[in-house]
Amino acid sequence: MRLVTFSRLALASAMAVITWLALSANPPSPGGLFDFDKVNHVLAFFVLAGLTDYAFPDVTSLARKLSPIAMFGLVIEGLQFVSGYRYFEWLDLAADGFGLALFIGLRRWLHEVLDPMLLVFFKP
Repeated sequence: MRLVTFSRLALASAMAVITWLALSANPPSPGGLFDFDKVNHVLAFFVLAGLTDYAFPDVTSLARKLSPIAMFGLVIEGLQFVSGYRYFEWLDLAADGFGLALFIGLRRWLHEVLDPMLLVFFKP
């Protein structure tokens, strides 16, 4: 399997799980460190950004690549608002944006570290 195909499947799966967790009335919570909602947002959008970067290597503009992920966060918040049992939170959007910004800041280093390992498992 090619890295692009794997990344696209992983991205779609991650977005499906995040949507389910975000719209569930009582989502499961492992407790401990991951009981912090904003940390979950940062980590989720950091991972989504990384998967998107590998899923769409031909899109060179990070703004064009990551804008749909930012919009995904806004849509999730909007759906939570209309759900009647969840809330729209501006701080969630800020945490989403921080996750994207963190990825942008670490992107070059992540590629230096991950690309050699990924080439072992995936054909170019």
